[in-house]
Amino acid sequence: MTDEIQTKAIEHPLEEVFDIEEGTTMVEYQEHVPTELVKHEQYDDKDAEIEDQFQEVYDKAMEAFEMQAEITDQVEGKYAARNAEVSAVFLNTALSAAKEKSGQKQHKDKLSIAKQNVGKPGTVNNNLIMDRNELIKMLASEGEEQQPKDITDETV
Repeated sequence: MTDEIQTKAIEHPLEEVFDIEEGTTMVEYQEHVPTELVKHEQYDDKDAEIEDQFQEVYDKAMEAFEMQAEITDQVEGKYAARNAEVSAVFLNTALSAAKEKSGQKQHKDKLSIAKQNVGKPGTVNNNLIMDRNELIKMLASEGEEQQPKDITDETV
């Protein structure tokens, strides 16, 4: 799904200066084809709505960037830098939407992995915090319980 390079006739400000018929300047452009969303079976309606909104923001930002880039080619040099800044802002908006969409997918993947691993054995770390004296008492008491008592000693 690549964007095809096409040509179109536009009205350029220099046509008037050089006394050329208006609307005859041919320029190349790439028409942005909006990407289609792949539906994830574990997403609910709200997730799909949020993802659609991120995709809409991304597509609109890319369209605005392309329009701004076209305008940058047509304006005077002193205004071109400002137009390039504005187009960079549109690209940052598109990037932000793409990151948010990616983050949403990452969180969903983590949740689905966690749900799959419920009930399965995992690493269990039992941490015990105590001082040395308590540890010695605990070990001594365990040692006493494990030693069998001699029955003949009690009866004598």
